[in-house]
Amino acid sequence: MSTNQAAQDTAIALVKASPAIGVAATGATGAVDWSAVAYMLTAFYMVLQILLLVPKYRQMLRDWKAKV
Repeated sequence: MSTNQAAQDTAIALVKASPAIGVAATGATGAVDWSAVAYMLTAFYMVLQILLLVPKYRQMLRDWKAKV
């Protein structure tokens, strides 16, 4: 393996690891409260699922009323 290839492989590995390193650093320093972020994203996901399922359930209810 050439020196150039080793340097390129090392750079690629650092780029791939940088998001994890960033999250670990902010969590360790307390700069970002990741549990609050997780709660916020979970709440957002739940609201999104509800909003996306409402039309489906409305249609199912209309179809059910039409059969009865």
